[in-house]
Amino acid sequence: MPKERFFSLPGCEKAGDNSLVIGWAGLNHLQRAQAIAAWYLARKEQEGWDAERLTPMLLALDELIPWLKQWHNEIDPDYGERLGDFYEGFLLEELRQLERSRDDLSGWQPPAARRGRRLAPVSDVLW
Repeated sequence: MPKERFFSLPGCEKAGDNSLVIGWAGLNHLQRAQAIAAWYLARKEQEGWDAERLTPMLLALDELIPWLKQWHNEIDPDYGERLGDFYEGFLLEELRQLERSRDDLSGWQPPAARRGRRLAPVSDVLW
């Protein structure tokens, strides 16, 4: 659809599949955080990704924290906690386990695009 908008997670493609990982930009901040955290946990637990491969997803989550705290930090009736605080705690714990800091996230850059390479089809969608 020509008017649809998406966000991407560069460098988060599964092994053997270089398709760009995207999510629908129509998700609210909480839904986006949930999708990114689920993708992160699947790559960490099912594929054993290291800190370098997991960093882009933690950066994406870190960028959502201020919005989560602004718009989704009331006590959630289903979970009984503030989800902005929950996702910030999740982020900080994952950084601790990976021996990284929030400052490490701010310095991360996606890998340089290779010239002359055709774009792979999009197969993984986070929604």
